[in-house]
Amino acid sequence: MRLPIVDILRAPTSAAPAIPGLDTGPRSISAVRVLRISVTDRCNFRCVYCMPEEGVRWLPKEGILSFEEIADIVRAAIAEHGIRRFKLTGGEPTIRHGIVDLVRMLRGIDGIEDLSLTTNGMLLESLAGPLREAGLDRVTVSIDSLNADRFRAITRTGDLAGVLRGLDRCEAVGFTGLKINCVTMRGTNDDEVPDFARLTLNRRLTVRYIEYMPLGDAALMHTTSSAARNVDESEIGPAGGCGAQDRGQDAFIAEDEVRRRIEHELGPLVPVARESEPGVGPANVYRLAEQDPAGRIGFISAMSAPFCATCNRLRLTADGVLRSCLFEGGEVDARSILRNEQTPPDRRRALAQAMTDCVRLKPDVHSGHGNRQMSQLGG
Repeated sequence: MRLPIVDILRAPTSAAPAIPGLDTGPRSISAVRVLRISVTDRCNFRCVYCMPEEGVRWLPKEGILSFEEIADIVRAAIAEHGIRRFKLTGGEPTIRHGIVDLVRMLRGIDGIEDLSLTTNGMLLESLAGPLREAGLDRVTVSIDSLNADRFRAITRTGDLAGVLRGLDRCEAVGFTGLKINCVTMRGTNDDEVPDFARLTLNRRLTVRYIEYMPLGDAALMHTTSSAARNVDESEIGPAGGCGAQDRGQDAFIAEDEVRRRIEHELGPLVPVARESEPGVGPANVYRLAEQDPAGRIGFISAMSAPFCATCNRLRLTADGVLRSCLFEGGEVDARSILRNEQTPPDRRRALAQAMTDCVRLKPDVHSGHGNRQMSQLGG
């Protein structure tokens, strides 16, 4: 059911009818097909929708899971629950020292069907080749503007030319199933919606439009005005500081409007069979009906059309917490299991139980505001 953004933002977690039983639907561990693994909470960008300009307090080094601990969780997920798809995220995963070694280590684990990475792309020009050689299957790059100055304003530190060179390098070294994620924000990058769609005419990639999701300190709060918060002048306007995101519904753009803008300039969109799209993500996928496009267009609409009833993922934070939902829901500590259970069989069984317990904590429908910083969860 498609809900207006104002209803989503005001709806309590229990707005949807309760799912009978604990082991049914998305609350069943058997429904989980993807484990998203945040390998670091640190990032070399300061995107306006992700964190405050001054950044956030980083986790201490000893609090971050080691590569061996991550591998233990992956083995448990495969052996006990048949989860065979894993996504490496951050923060920004490419700034984790030894990320290529981690990919190589995970690739050596029997049973992994798909190993992918979501990145801001800033370091891909040098890392794409080594990551491909280490066994990475796919790459998703976050790009929220194709205008260099605007890209810099949104990311606060990013260089668009470098990111685009990294994307080119991914194609050159043989990555297929490339994806671009674009968070749409009214008054910031909404005029570029057709430009992103044009990328699919000549490039074999999927451009995915993601509705703005209010999470943590950079959240879009519909109840707070900038005037009431004494926001500095530098934070007012498109792609300003964190305060500029307190524009409520004025900044949100629903999928329907994005689709209309694309079709107005480039013609109709036609659905693509979901099973033909790489990965098992939540995007509804289309292609342009005209001009014989090489790529595809996807929509991830967590705010206007929540897909909680078909959620197929769990998340692991960089400090070893299993999380049931990007927005909210329960968390289960896996790090203590990794560091306290002495024998590999006991550790594997305890980790498997933690995953089962965590998935049971999924909300019926997420609320309109997340309770953790995006940089801590990896999207």
